[in-house]
Amino acid sequence: MTATGVGVVIPAAGRARRFGSEQNKIWAEVAGRTVLDRTLTAFQQHPAISGIVVVAGADELERTRQFVAAFPKVLLVVEGGDTRANSVRKGLEALPPDYSMVLVHDAARPLITPQVIDNVIEGVKRVGGAVPGLPLSDTVKRVGQDGLVKETVARSADIEGERIAGLTAVQTPQGARIETLKTAYARFDFQAAEPTDEASLLEAAGFAVAVVQGDPSNLKITRQEDIALAERLLSTSPQPIASTPSGEIRTGFGYDVHTFSDPASGRKLFLGGVEIPHTCGLEGHSDADVLLHAVCDALLGAVSLGDIGILFPNTDETYRGISSLKLLAIVGERLAQAGWQVVNIDATVVAEAPKLMPHRPAMQNAMANCLGIDPTRVSVKATTSEKMGFVGRREGMACWATATVRAF
Repeated sequence: MTATGVGVVIPAAGRARRFGSEQNKIWAEVAGRTVLDRTLTAFQQHPAISGIVVVAGADELERTRQFVAAFPKVLLVVEGGDTRANSVRKGLEALPPDYSMVLVHDAARPLITPQVIDNVIEGVKRVGGAVPGLPLSDTVKRVGQDGLVKETVARSADIEGERIAGLTAVQTPQGARIETLKTAYARFDFQAAEPTDEASLLEAAGFAVAVVQGDPSNLKITRQEDIALAERLLSTSPQPIASTPSGEIRTGFGYDVHTFSDPASGRKLFLGGVEIPHTCGLEGHSDADVLLHAVCDALLGAVSLGDIGILFPNTDETYRGISSLKLLAIVGERLAQAGWQVVNIDATVVAEAPKLMPHRPAMQNAMANCLGIDPTRVSVKATTSEKMGFVGRREGMACWATATVRAF
């Protein structure tokens, strides 16, 4: 069998001391989304990527595993090593045997674009190794701990009998054929030095590394002020996340079920974001809106972004008693960020009581307003189960939903 998959290793085990925060900088927010969320989304949405391995610190393994559950392409979260090189090596070993290429990308580079990913993949196909880079226009100097210039770095040098000019700043992802990078690891003398990146490993082993076009916006979050810079870059030049062809249509399916609560509990019944008069509500961690939960799953399923159990787990107190309209709004934002717009929603609620049709316009309007679409694009229907099953026994409600979305 020929190995063809393209894997991604994302080292995220660093302590980020220069960031000046008690927590890892991957949890810092850039325009409302964590750094790690933005980084993973870029690779999750890229059609050439087969799978992702995240390398996390020992103290953050569980938190990271819970977080990446929303990203179907993440295969594993493995514990990192004492250095970046050791962490990458562990991630490399965790990739499936049918993968032929690996891209190693800093978790703290959240603005990576599909074009840069494409450039690196093409570079690896051509010569076996590739890094995105940008030519340096400034003079580079080495500065001592006392703040004084110790040396000016020459713009050109004689290398293998050839005069070479052109200092270049390189970024990630850095790519290579997997077997090539594994060989480079095996040949490197870690007792004598520590490699600064994957390209330096390849260079030391004598393998070719192509420099492909990088992107000035592909900055690495290092200090607190980099968050503000990243947000400015996003506001002036929104980063394309999805590489899906414009106009592509997808459909998703959702299903949810909730039991009725004890009437003495005082829980209210919410459906489609609307309070419905009834003797009791539905039992659940949130407001238990069975209709909105099915719709959320249909939307998420259409673009492979997980499900509400992954995004809003019932173990997270943040979502206890939350209005499901807020959950729907978050799902709508996720779709838009991934490059999708809602075309149509069609849902059927199954219940013996109460009568839902009088509330149909209000439910459709609430969902449409939440997603920013016309109410005519939302359909809510209701039916009974003819007194069969748990719904027929009035023990609870169920809902089926389909959603159609279009890439923009």
